[in-house]
Amino acid sequence: MHLNSLRTPVLASLSFGSLLLSAAAQQVAAGKPAPGSGAQVAPAPDASSEGLPAFLLLVPGGQVQLGIESKKLIDAACQVVNPAKPEMAPKISAAKVTDAIRRSLSVIGSKKVDVAPFFLAKWPVKNAEYKTYLDNRRAAGAKMRPPFIWWRLGAIDDYNAKLTEINAEFPKQKDGPILYWERHGADLPFALKDDKGKPIDELPVTYVSWREANEFAGWLGMRLPTEAEWTRAARGDSTITWPTSTPADPASDKFSEALLKQLGIYNSRDQVPKPTGTVQGAAGPYGHVDMFGQVWQLIGDLGYQPIHGADVFSEQWKDLQKDKVGALVQGAPTWKEDRVIGKGGSYLSTGEPIQLLVDARAPVLTVDVMESLGFRLAKSLRPGYDMLYSLLRGGYNKNPFAIDQEPDMTAQIGAERYELGANGFPTSYHAVTFAPVNWLSNEKNPELAKLLDKSQQAPMLIGTLAITAALSDPALPSGIYSVLFRHHGVPKELAEAIKVGHKELIAAQKAGKDTKKDDDKDDKDKPKADDKKDDKKKAQKVGWRDMVARFGLTDEDLLSKDAADGSLKFVRVNGLQVPIERDCYLFYGGPENKVIAALPNKANAPVVAPAANQSLVIEADAKGKAVVKLQVAPPIVHGTKKFAEFHMQLQLDVPAPAADKPWRQSK
Repeated sequence: MHLNSLRTPVLASLSFGSLLLSAAAQQVAAGKPAPGSGAQVAPAPDASSEGLPAFLLLVPGGQVQLGIESKKLIDAACQVVNPAKPEMAPKISAAKVTDAIRRSLSVIGSKKVDVAPFFLAKWPVKNAEYKTYLDNRRAAGAKMRPPFIWWRLGAIDDYNAKLTEINAEFPKQKDGPILYWERHGADLPFALKDDKGKPIDELPVTYVSWREANEFAGWLGMRLPTEAEWTRAARGDSTITWPTSTPADPASDKFSEALLKQLGIYNSRDQVPKPTGTVQGAAGPYGHVDMFGQVWQLIGDLGYQPIHGADVFSEQWKDLQKDKVGALVQGAPTWKEDRVIGKGGSYLSTGEPIQLLVDARAPVLTVDVMESLGFRLAKSLRPGYDMLYSLLRGGYNKNPFAIDQEPDMTAQIGAERYELGANGFPTSYHAVTFAPVNWLSNEKNPELAKLLDKSQQAPMLIGTLAITAALSDPALPSGIYSVLFRHHGVPKELAEAIKVGHKELIAAQKAGKDTKKDDDKDDKDKPKADDKKDDKKKAQKVGWRDMVARFGLTDEDLLSKDAADGSLKFVRVNGLQVPIERDCYLFYGGPENKVIAALPNKANAPVVAPAANQSLVIEADAKGKAVVKLQVAPPIVHGTKKFAEFHMQLQLDVPAPAADKPWRQSK
C-alpha cells in the first residue's frame, strides 16, 4: 500500500537489530499476550478514568469481528474498481481488481476476538502534543530530531540554504534530504507551520517511526493499540466492512463515492492533512475521531502475518483460488517479521480505496517515516502496564534473559500518577512498574533452595522494573532494568579458594615475587580429587585464581586480613561490589548494560508459594518520600503451580501519594 514515503523503505542509519535485541524480545514486542486481554494473575482492573488525561475515551470490552472472508474481499475489490456495477469490474480492469485483492490478502478470514476494556485517545497524536514531548526530552539532554516536515516546511529558509550541503553529502540521491535529516535532525531548526506560514499545531503528527511512536507513548505511560483493540474502537459490535456504513442497513455496507465524501477526501483539494476532529464521518462508534481516511495509525503489534494465523489463511486461500475472480491472484504474500502495520487509511487513499476497508492494513518497516503515517495512543486499565509495554519495544537489553524467558506482562503490577495541564494534556507522569519473568528455571523439578544457592555464583533473573523517577535506595536513575536476585553467602569452594589464594599471595609478597603471576599453569598435572565434598581439593583442582575471578575478586581483595579465613564481606558482579551478608537484589541496565546497583533485602526471604500473590503498595517514609513495597511471584518452572515469592522495598525520590495527589495502583 502506498503511503507516499519520501524514499525507499530501508533506512541505512537505523537497524532493526538495535530496536529489538533478540528473538525473545520480538515475542514480547509482538504483544503476546495482548494488552488488556486479562491474565491468570492480573490485578483487578479499574475502568475509572479519574486522574487520566481527558483525551482518553473508554472502549468497552466485548467481542470484535476481526478480518474479512475471501468472498467479501472479492466483492469489495470489485466495488472499488467499478462502484456503479461491481459485477463488471473484472471485465473492465481485471488487473485493478487483482491488485486490490492482493493488497488485502493478509486479512482474509473472519473471527470474533475478545477484547478487554481499554482507553483510546479521541484523536491521533497532534503536532502540538508531540512538540511537548520533544521539548521535554531535549531539556533533559536527549538528542531528539523533530518530524521531517517541521524542518522541511517549518524552517524552509534553512532547508533551502542546506540544499547544496545535502547534495554534497548525498550526491544523486532522491532521498538525500531525508537522509540528511536523519543524520543531523537533532541540530536542525524547526517550527510548527506549513509552507504558507500557517500553524499546524492541530494537525496529526507524521514522519514519526514506529520506534519513536513507542518511545513517545512510553513517556506518557501509554502505548500503541493492538490491532484487535483498534478494530474494536473502529467497528464496535457491528460487522461492517466499510466505514460510514449503517450497521442496521446491510445494503449500505459497500464502497461508493459517497463514502469518500463523508470521509472528506473526495476532491483533490481535500486530499491533505486536516486538523483533528474536523471530519465527522471519520468517527468511530465510541466517539473517537479521525479513525479513517486521515492518517494511517500505527499498531503496537510487531510482525506482518496473516490476521488469524497460517491455518486460517490456508483455508481462505483455497476458497479464494476456487473463485473465478479470486483465482486471478497468483502467489500468496510474503510474510515479514520485521514489519509493523498501520490501520485506517489516509487522505491519500482516494486513489486506492481498498485501503479504507475497516480491516485494511499497511505494512511498513519499524524505521519508516512517511507523510501520511501517524499514530494514536492507547491505555490499559492496569496502572504502569503501558509504560513497560512501550519500553520493551525500545532499546531494552535482554542479555540476562535465557532463551524463551520473557517479562510476563500478564502478571505486571504497577502504580502511576499524572499531572495535567490546563488543556488536559499531561505535564508530567510518574510510575513504577514490575513484570516478573515467566519462569525462573528450565530444569526439571528444581528446588527453590538449590536455585537460591546457585544464585550465589550466577544471580537469578526475577523480572523487569521500570521507573520514571530516580531511586534513592538503591541509588539508581530512572529507566528500565532487569532485576536479579543473589542469595547471601558464598559457595564453600570460593571460601576455600580465598584462603588458599590469601596464603599464597602473602607468601609471595614476603618473598618479593610477582603476585600477579599465574601459579596454576601446571593444573593439568595435578592429581584429581576423589572426594567431591573436599572443598580444598576442589579449589586446587579448579585453580584458586579461576575461582575467585568468577566472583570478580582481585589480588588486592585477597591480601586483606578478612581473606585469611575465607570470609570476605563482598563479591563483585560486573565490577560492582555486592555485600554477601544479606540477600541482594541486583539491577542490570544503564548505558553500559551491566549490573549497576545492589539493594540488600530488607524484607522477608524468598519462599515457595502455591499461588502468584503479587502486590505493589506505595507508602510514605518519615520524610514524606514514596516507599514502594513489592511482592512478586514468578513461577519456578514455566507452567508450574509453584511460585517463588520475593519481597522488595524501593525508595523513590518523589513525594508519597497524598489525598490531593493520589496514585492509581494495581489492586
